[in-house]
Amino acid sequence: MSQSAAQSPPRRTSASQESPDPTGSAFLNGDCNPFMRDLTALHNILQSSTDAYWEKAAELLCNYTQAQAVSIWLFPIPDRYPEVRVRVGRWPRKLRAQVERWEAHLQSTVLEQAQRRRPRDRTATSAPSLPEPPLFHVRLVADGLIQGGVSLLFPDKAYPAPAEHAPLEQLVNIVLDSGIRSRQLLLVHYRLDRISFIVQVGQALNSTLDLASVLAETTETAASILNAEAATLFLADERRNELIFYVPTGSAGGLLRERRIPYGRGIAGWVATHREALVVNDVTQDPRFFKAMDAVTGFVTRSILCVPLETPSRLVGVLEVLNKRDPQGFSEEDLSWLDTLGHQAAIALENARLYESLRQEQERIIRAQEETRRQIARDLHDGPAQILSLILMNLDMARNFLAKGRMDTVQVEIDLLEQLARQAKDEIRTLLFELRPLILENKDLVSALRAYEQQLNKTLAPQELEIVFELEELPWEPSSQAANQIFSVIQEAISNVRKHAQASHLWVRLWSDRTRLYFQIEDDGHGFDTEKTRAASHEQGSFGLVNMFERLELIGGKLSFQSPSPNTGKGTLVSGEAPWEAILAQDDS
Repeated sequence: MSQSAAQSPPRRTSASQESPDPTGSAFLNGDCNPFMRDLTALHNILQSSTDAYWEKAAELLCNYTQAQAVSIWLFPIPDRYPEVRVRVGRWPRKLRAQVERWEAHLQSTVLEQAQRRRPRDRTATSAPSLPEPPLFHVRLVADGLIQGGVSLLFPDKAYPAPAEHAPLEQLVNIVLDSGIRSRQLLLVHYRLDRISFIVQVGQALNSTLDLASVLAETTETAASILNAEAATLFLADERRNELIFYVPTGSAGGLLRERRIPYGRGIAGWVATHREALVVNDVTQDPRFFKAMDAVTGFVTRSILCVPLETPSRLVGVLEVLNKRDPQGFSEEDLSWLDTLGHQAAIALENARLYESLRQEQERIIRAQEETRRQIARDLHDGPAQILSLILMNLDMARNFLAKGRMDTVQVEIDLLEQLARQAKDEIRTLLFELRPLILENKDLVSALRAYEQQLNKTLAPQELEIVFELEELPWEPSSQAANQIFSVIQEAISNVRKHAQASHLWVRLWSDRTRLYFQIEDDGHGFDTEKTRAASHEQGSFGLVNMFERLELIGGKLSFQSPSPNTGKGTLVSGEAPWEAILAQDDS
């Protein structure tokens, strides 16, 4: 709505004729009966005509503020509501230009703040009022956002004093509040309708998060709607640049399931590489067709319609429909329909894939936590708990010797108790250090490893294992995440040697060059079949080795095992490395 009232003073309402009220003083002093009657009447007008509402509101402001003229302007809401512009009273051309400059200032302020994405609070989004007598400007704000402005033109002698500015702004906002709120409410309803539609589409796309169900339903729907003999959905393996035949339908489905083809091979491989939909109604005339699959399955392919399944961030897969029963083959309309289905299927597949990945990760974390709890329980039982039992037994013996007056024996028992208590303390500290090496929060990786070496040597019996740390100073400091991952891998390797290797010696080495950081853990124990043990770890739910590999992969590194070690001819050599560009602390990058 864009309108302008006649350029003449408004006719007074009955209330204002009875009691002229500069700046609404009667209302502000408590005599609000006439005002409330006029406000109620204004609200009733809103129910039938918004155009009439804004004009009547401008007249009401003139009446209760004794302004010579009033201008109301509300921003347009793109694609929904036009601007509101109402002017009543006599507006000299020069003053109209001043009002337009102020309105432009308001709009530019709001646009600038929207671009900067500032918080939606009244302070942040409010442009300053620009009093320039005889004009008085008021911002219109709803929900912390500027909606527009009101300009009032006063005779020189009637311009409000500074003490009247705040009450005048309050009066303007009270008069226009219902109109602004009504406008906001309509906008909210419109947005809710759009959200409701989006929710319905989302429910249709994600009616199930079971990956197999989504895959099967997509292929069956595509083949059925397009009246084709078969359909195949390929999932993309971006690490290996391969497509996996995941849900083939038709007679050849079972033979193709889980087979792989590289990007670039066949029609599907071409679509995966170029990310373009493709119609081939005679595959014998297209050199991109991969005949080997027909030879494997016995299925005779005549025509193919193939589209990529993409999300904004990645290729999810490829959907292929084979052999339309119509002699005319696949049409451009078929291509458009399948392309639309492909976009929807890509979203559903990605959601299902992420859900499945999250579920598997959650199960893995739960199993890892249970294994950690069991390990802590074993460590506490075999170490500190046994020592505490000895302490209690020796205390009882010391008490008996004390009762018999054998003070020399009591002193021996006290010395033994002190030794046992210190041993228990050292073992508990080592256990806590291994659970969470707090020293990494205050010191660098090399310092943390040296502290770990000292802690281990305090708890290891001399005949148990000789541990030697060979640590070079690093040219740069790894990030806290990288340091934690490397420390945890070294710690896990040492723990494995102590538990399983029955080794006499263990060496820990750390060094680097200009491009990579390296470390090794080597022992002279029994060694083991690394591949067999790693596979068994997955099957049995033991995550020690699995976690070691994953920790290095998280920071762009890699881990390898050699058993027996090439250096000693026995035991195991664990080698790890990570590129500096991936693990460098942010301050050093």
